[in-house]
Amino acid sequence: MDNRVLLFSIVFFIFFVVYILAGLYVFLKSSKEPSNPVLSDLPSARSEKQESKTLNIISIKKVYGYLSIAMMFGGMLNFVSQYLIGKESSIVEVLILSAILICGGLMIQILQRLKLSDQRKDFLSVSWLAVLIPVITLQFIEFGAVTIWAFPFILIIAFLVFKEKILLGIMSVSIILTQIIVWVMVPLTYVSVSGVDYSVRIGMFCIGIWLCSYVNKLFLLRLDEAAEKMKLQELITQISSDCVGINQQNFTENIDYLLRTSCEFFLVDRTYICLFDLDHKTFSCLQDYCRPGIESSQDRIQNLPIDSSHWRMEKILGNELFVASDISKLPEFVNAELINMDVKFPRSQLIAPIASKEKIIGFWGLETETRIQEWQDDHLNFAKIIANILGDTISRIDSEKELSYLAHYDEITKLANRNLFTNYLYFSMVKQEFTDTYLGIIFLDLDSFKTVNNTVGHEMGDELLYLVGEKIKGVVAKTDLVSRFSGDEFLIMISHVKNKDEMSGIAEKLMNLFNEPFILKGQEFFMTASAGIALYPMDGGDPEALIMNADIAKYKAKEKGRNQYLLCSADMKEAVNRQNQLTNFLYRALEKGELFIQYQPQVCLSTGKVTGVESLLRWQHPELGLISPGVVIPLAEKTSLINPIGEWVLETACRQNKAWQEMGIEPILMAVNISASQFKNPNLISQIEGILKRTGLKPEYLEIEITESTAILELNEIICKLNGLKEIGVSIAIDDFGTEYSSLGRLKMLPLDRLKMDKQFVDGIGSNHKDQAIAKAIIQLGKSLGLSVVAEGVEDENQVSFLKTSQCDLIQGYYYYKPLDAAAIAEILQQQG
Repeated sequence: MDNRVLLFSIVFFIFFVVYILAGLYVFLKSSKEPSNPVLSDLPSARSEKQESKTLNIISIKKVYGYLSIAMMFGGMLNFVSQYLIGKESSIVEVLILSAILICGGLMIQILQRLKLSDQRKDFLSVSWLAVLIPVITLQFIEFGAVTIWAFPFILIIAFLVFKEKILLGIMSVSIILTQIIVWVMVPLTYVSVSGVDYSVRIGMFCIGIWLCSYVNKLFLLRLDEAAEKMKLQELITQISSDCVGINQQNFTENIDYLLRTSCEFFLVDRTYICLFDLDHKTFSCLQDYCRPGIESSQDRIQNLPIDSSHWRMEKILGNELFVASDISKLPEFVNAELINMDVKFPRSQLIAPIASKEKIIGFWGLETETRIQEWQDDHLNFAKIIANILGDTISRIDSEKELSYLAHYDEITKLANRNLFTNYLYFSMVKQEFTDTYLGIIFLDLDSFKTVNNTVGHEMGDELLYLVGEKIKGVVAKTDLVSRFSGDEFLIMISHVKNKDEMSGIAEKLMNLFNEPFILKGQEFFMTASAGIALYPMDGGDPEALIMNADIAKYKAKEKGRNQYLLCSADMKEAVNRQNQLTNFLYRALEKGELFIQYQPQVCLSTGKVTGVESLLRWQHPELGLISPGVVIPLAEKTSLINPIGEWVLETACRQNKAWQEMGIEPILMAVNISASQFKNPNLISQIEGILKRTGLKPEYLEIEITESTAILELNEIICKLNGLKEIGVSIAIDDFGTEYSSLGRLKMLPLDRLKMDKQFVDGIGSNHKDQAIAKAIIQLGKSLGLSVVAEGVEDENQVSFLKTSQCDLIQGYYYYKPLDAAAIAEILQQQG
């Protein structure tokens, strides 16, 4: 008995020492866990992160759950088998064991729910199981020699999934010590088991524990490999996801993250990306990341020649990986290129080519300097995948750059376009507010550029535009901006202008550029240009106003003869503002009833009677008063309102002539002016036919007046239209004859009825013998061509006498009648009966 007590004491002491040491190990290790979750991303925390991955694959909590269920079920099974079925054991002993098993299962579940670290909960749970092993075994000591000794194998198998070997050690010590106790205490009344048997059992347990330990090692190794692959896959997924959002603005930041995470994950010393400049056949390091203590080589790897004869470069250009675990073992010629690059020799190197659109555009690599790295399949696959991702990303960014360039630069001249110029001008205006200088805008337009396109084609025209842009850039400073605004128009922004004289000097230099010819494919082209200048802030407070005022000055320069420049002035701006105001009013004038028609009689010199009238458009604005026809007609032609207004005038005049006839007045001829814009209308003839039909006026009482500017249009076109009008029955007259581009050869081919001599020749009658000679010649020309002649602007008796002597047919002017309204004309016609 004394020996047994001594043995118990020794066993208990050994178990206590092992348990205390294991507890200290677990608690000290768990206290060193990083509390900051951010640290889990650092290389120093990789083992901890790896463990968490393992536990995610096979949850230890499930093992505890199964053990607690088994213990509670075992407690109930013990009660049923030992008391209800066996009926040999006392109720107290059965209930004690059942309570121990059930409470043991509950205790495991309680421990798992405590707010402790996983390592501490594992330690407490395993400690509890280690205590239960001898308790349960000793309860069945009378049968232990046969059966109960083997049940701890279940727990050993369960603990194969645990990461910490110390936990398996605690279980092993508890199992072996329990078997020693059973060896000492087992009764020999039922079964005779010798010391050899117990030695064999303990040996079997040791072998089982050793085998379990080895299987556990292999199992955890496979789990670690799986976790590593999962981490690698997550890294690739993360990088791929990040690369989708990479653009020109965050490219550097995201590529730095890619290089840093790759360097830390594979524990290498340097990662880098190099791109080729295929035009110059060089390559440069775009970006690199180095572990602390490793020197960057980015600055030294810039604009180095691409030498395909070198082995590394040959493999890269051939779209193959370059893999070297130990650089020192490679032949000398392989490392010769590293010597030329003047970089520190790496010990291990992995390089993957980057391809885009089936072209090698660069490479990226991983290197170590402090140790030899045995590259695994994971490294190679990762390098290939990242190279593909980089290729797609760089290709997409290049496309974005191209789109951005097209959005901000002119494709032909390579100059800034309107959008970029306007934005840049806005920011320059903001900065200019803090200086005492001006900001100048020059709006330059090439004169007659359309002739170049029509003569040598658009391709040569585009080349000419490029040459003009290059010459302009050579005149202005680098801080200034040149833009192709549209077509053959250029905008130049001049910064820090002191005064108007300095701006004029720059404009003069620009105009002098066109003194020399432009050479295109050996052919000389002489060009001129017109320019307008506006200064900020005096000529506009925003980009749109400044550009508009420069444009106004440019148009004024063109009106004054071209090949010159003008500075914007207050008078220019006022004239344009008034024109814009009138344009806006004119759009509403017709519907508001502000337009009306007056009629000026045409008197036959031989009878003194009114034989016709000319309809004259008038505009009575409620605020601006009566607006001159010399303003209304050009304004209507510029705004394309001439067509609806002209149609209204034509229909109103025809309707009025028909109304006079219905009053019993003798029919007269109604003359209506048709502008060149109206005459170009392809529906003009059908329009006039429709008006005559709606008003009921016979065509012989309508005369269409065209100007000489209309008569110089395409000859076939004008003859065709005039013949169409003649077929209707309408008569045709040329207004203001002799003032523009009269061509007698063309005149004889037109189906005309009447010539209207311009007022400037009538004014000189009686005072200028040249005007009298011209007037007489026009009358004689008309007579010889079989046309009647009308003299306009007749104001005194001498003019009437001369015209009558010269056999002019009709006169029109203030001498007889000024323009009158319809009622006054009706009264005159009724009086002459």
